[in-house]
Amino acid sequence: MAETKILIPIVVEAKPFEALETNGIEKALTQCLEAGYSPLFMPQVVDGRIFASPTDYIAQHWFTTPSVRVTGRSRGGNAVVVYAHVPNPFSNPANIKIAREAGLVNGAGKIPLQDFYNLLELEDGQRVYVVDHKTLQSSESGVIEVSKAMKHPQTIPFLGGQDRAEKYLAKHEEFYGDTIGIWHSDDLGDVPQGRPLFVGYGCNFGLVGDYLDGSGRVLGVVAAEPPHKGVVREAPRENGNQTLDAKVLADLSAGKAFMYGGRLYAPVSAENLKL
Repeated sequence: MAETKILIPIVVEAKPFEALETNGIEKALTQCLEAGYSPLFMPQVVDGRIFASPTDYIAQHWFTTPSVRVTGRSRGGNAVVVYAHVPNPFSNPANIKIAREAGLVNGAGKIPLQDFYNLLELEDGQRVYVVDHKTLQSSESGVIEVSKAMKHPQTIPFLGGQDRAEKYLAKHEEFYGDTIGIWHSDDLGDVPQGRPLFVGYGCNFGLVGDYLDGSGRVLGVVAAEPPHKGVVREAPRENGNQTLDAKVLADLSAGKAFMYGGRLYAPVSAENLKL
């Protein structure tokens, strides 16, 4: 029997870590990791917002992620831009500090050449995408109509796939209106330079490559913990049989992110948990 790839949507508890100050991305990531949590990459954050309601925390706050946009030249000398939703130098706060102390260029940090080549070799059209530098630079950087966003060269690689991008844009329009900010900068230099990916909320503050020394707010999930843990609480018993809390059951059935007992639960796919 041929191997079949099966994706199962599951719900994990996500907790925000924030440092709304200079060098906040480095600090928020450190808080997340030291607490025993794994920071969510952009596709996971996007999944949570796709299944959210407009008043949910995940819909009303911006987030930085360990996903990156890195600009550099391939081994063949071609100028390219890599969007990576996998572990990379800037998913480690220690490397963010090193890049910052070495000197940022318009907020972007230098990445070792070999690390850039390693990301290029991981291109798979699912977690790592490569876009021609000229193509990106010739596209608009600013606020555009949501109806035109799928044709922008940054949208699909930034969000992590065409299907996810289509669902996210529909949710963005429902929540925030018919325009979205898609921002990029020219980070091509003598060495590869990268930025963490940032998703805002509202019409204008959308998909951005962030400044490494800016404020940070990341979502994390408990590392090495069964993803179902804590989702269903102890419920009342009727006639000796345990029943589920109606609110929890309804939200799980609808695939929604929700606040419960002071905790944020965000749906993600099983595949994304491997990131």
